[in-house]
Amino acid sequence: MTISLYDALIPQFRQLLGSTKTLLTKAEAHCAEHDLDHADIIGARLIEDMQPFAYQVKCTSEHSIGAIRAVREGVFTPSTAYPPDNFAALHALVDATDADLAALTRNEIDGFVGQDMRFEFKSMVIPFTAENFLLSFAQPNFYFHATTAYDVLRMKGVKLGKMVFLGRLAMKG
Repeated sequence: MTISLYDALIPQFRQLLGSTKTLLTKAEAHCAEHDLDHADIIGARLIEDMQPFAYQVKCTSEHSIGAIRAVREGVFTPSTAYPPDNFAALHALVDATDADLAALTRNEIDGFVGQDMRFEFKSMVIPFTAENFLLSFAQPNFYFHATTAYDVLRMKGVKLGKMVFLGRLAMKG
């Protein structure tokens, strides 16, 4: 059985973005239920030297649609922009990311195969083919940040289960 680049990426990105949207909703509800300032969640970190919850959510966008845009341009440079600092902006980011992913065509994504691109950050330059970048760099980073966002909320006491993380997959059966 052959699997396309589109099938290996886009449904999984969209599945976990749906999960991330649910995480945001549950985090807001947790703040309301426990009379917590939203900043207690938005800025929460698993450990001091890790980025906060909002950054983790931002990176789900950067390593999904941001990675696709980078392949189109031939270069990926990590964003150093600050993440959104409120739930409304985080919801908007996740919604826009999902909408942009939904608009992609199979032909475009599968057409990336064999295309050269590179990762650039400061003096570091790493050459990739598009499919190698997407599958070995962007997708693992996407999962890392989605998982870390989930873990931050668990650490903060938000009631979540594995099915919340699995998102849309859990509903498809």
